[in-house]
Amino acid sequence: MRGQDKIIEMRKNHLVPEIVFLNDFECDTDWFEKNDHATVSLSNKDVPQMLDLRFLVGLTVSISGSTEKRAKDLFEMAKKAGARTVAACHSIPVNQYRAEAGWGEIWHG
Repeated sequence: MRGQDKIIEMRKNHLVPEIVFLNDFECDTDWFEKNDHATVSLSNKDVPQMLDLRFLVGLTVSISGSTEKRAKDLFEMAKKAGARTVAACHSIPVNQYRAEAGWGEIWHG
């Protein structure tokens, strides 16, 4: 998991990001330098049940899962960690340019 360190640093300074994007794929995590939305990148080696997601306490979280199972697992783990609102989804790639809707759910704590 990459990208959470700046969120933790913000939290220690009593600041919170508007939203955290938890992406279950490799992506850029230089959001802080670009003044962008907080983005955390997971790799396929990260086990959702083993992640320390306490930095999500009280936050709004958007999860994009690489598989339906991982999306659901991350959704449950974010809720368990104390996130305020969690929206999670999984899309099914059709080709390089298109994806179909898969599973999705929104939870407000």
